[in-house]
Amino acid sequence: MKNILLLILICCLSLSNRAQEQMNLSSKISGKAIKLPGFVTSPYFEEQVISFIHTPGIKVHINAPAETKFRKDKPTKLVLYALPNGNSTDWTIGKMPAEGDDWHYHIQHIGAQTRYIRATDPECNFITVYLEADTKSWGSWRKAEPTRDQKIKETVEYILSLFSKYNPHIELNSHSGVGNFIFGFMDAVSEIPDYVKRISFIDSNYNWDNERYGDKLQKWLEASPDNRLFVACYDDANALLDGKPFISKTGGTWHRTYLMQRYLKKKMKRLSWNKTENDSIIYFTADNRRIQFYSRKNPEQKIYHTILVERNGYIQSVFSGTKYEGMGYQFMGRKVYDMYRQDSGSW
Repeated sequence: MKNILLLILICCLSLSNRAQEQMNLSSKISGKAIKLPGFVTSPYFEEQVISFIHTPGIKVHINAPAETKFRKDKPTKLVLYALPNGNSTDWTIGKMPAEGDDWHYHIQHIGAQTRYIRATDPECNFITVYLEADTKSWGSWRKAEPTRDQKIKETVEYILSLFSKYNPHIELNSHSGVGNFIFGFMDAVSEIPDYVKRISFIDSNYNWDNERYGDKLQKWLEASPDNRLFVACYDDANALLDGKPFISKTGGTWHRTYLMQRYLKKKMKRLSWNKTENDSIIYFTADNRRIQFYSRKNPEQKIYHTILVERNGYIQSVFSGTKYEGMGYQFMGRKVYDMYRQDSGSW
């Protein structure tokens, strides 16, 4: 009799343990902390990070929220930020330069702006993906081989697949010559896929061509009210470097942004466009700010190229047209992310 009771007790304990294991597994998958496979914990803000080479010539560095803040029940935003010409991943992430450090550490601060975005919007798993070409120029990288646009597409889809369990979408973001990465992706597809939910050009649409890209961009914007476009530029045609112009009247982002906005206004006739203009800016918005074109005037003939990013530009490119736009920050205003820098000591 004792043996029978002991056997029953063992079976009950076994079933209880299995049930607990299933509950633990379910918790990890739904509302509990998630450790991303292959990622390591960064010394900064306990973020989960990983670096690898997917396609020869493309270095990928992924920065995800801390294990305790990543949730299965949240949507996952994968913002692909290809590096500007001549920049390294570390420079792009940013910090206050110490003595002897390169000045590039202090011109973008995408790492700190990423943390500000996460603190402001707790409703998603916000991930910044840094993409670095081995040539330090996406333009020259694309030109080296005719199949490289297809490799850009394959890299984007591979990154998306890494987070397939977590309701992901892609947002294509760019500064400077990195618009080449986005245009390379657009050249590789017959139409922009529905997994792309936002495209942002921060002074980076040098390669815009109405005939080549206009129809694809228009159809993508019309395909879903969730698809958003943000474009920012300054009057680079009026800027001076060492007292001389360095951009032709039609060769820079000022002119390309004009062409983009005029094309979409002409083709998307159902949209009502709002224009704000003062001494500093010309700002076009449409469809409840889902589409935005910000152009900084330049009577002072300064170079605002990196300032468009540094002055909360990455934050604005992510939040434009959402309920978080302008929450606690102003685009081209005072920097709001200093407390989130890797050198700030707040971590």
